[in-house]
Amino acid sequence: MAEIKLFTVGFLATNCYVVTTDGEGAVIVDAGGGFDKIKSYLDGLGKKAVAVLCTHGHFDHVYDAHKWQKYGAKTYIHSADVELLRNEKQIIPGRSFAVEPTEPDVVIEDGDVLKIAGMVFETVHTPGHSKGSVCFVLKGQERETVFTGDTVFYHSYGRTDFYGGNFDELISSVEKIVMREADALFLPGHGESTTAIEERNFNPILRNI
Repeated sequence: MAEIKLFTVGFLATNCYVVTTDGEGAVIVDAGGGFDKIKSYLDGLGKKAVAVLCTHGHFDHVYDAHKWQKYGAKTYIHSADVELLRNEKQIIPGRSFAVEPTEPDVVIEDGDVLKIAGMVFETVHTPGHSKGSVCFVLKGQERETVFTGDTVFYHSYGRTDFYGGNFDELISSVEKIVMREADALFLPGHGESTTAIEERNFNPILRNI
């Protein structure tokens, strides 16, 4: 069974998850900041980050990806969001942000099963917030555990007014992901955790169908 440690990082309070198991390797989901603090945590455990899984390519989720890459961790991102990871300037309505351009080590697609540091993650493509948004399903836990990025939040969902956003696609993606096992644990890119059944019953995007 893997252990999941949450770090809230950056000025947009992004959820960065550090996933560890018995081995020495660790997986980081959404490296949006907090490099020094997270590295200190891993050093204290005697572990080393070997992979950064990006739920999507927006700056607040990949800001520190290049730092972990230099430290030896491989960066994984969906093919449709590679352009965001490589782009040194990201523009969202009203603002632009400088990001260190990063070349992905592994380009992933829907259905890819990633076996990393003794852990297994299933890739589920969930476009809508961005073209290449994905959810990562961590296998082997007592209950199904899904890193939902900015696709599904607690009683909410990701914006679609950024480049590559599409509201109709997001509706379809949320529909797909909430039909996981009812007690599946959802760990989103911002805010508190939730469950599949909770969002199935109360997520407002599903009322737009």
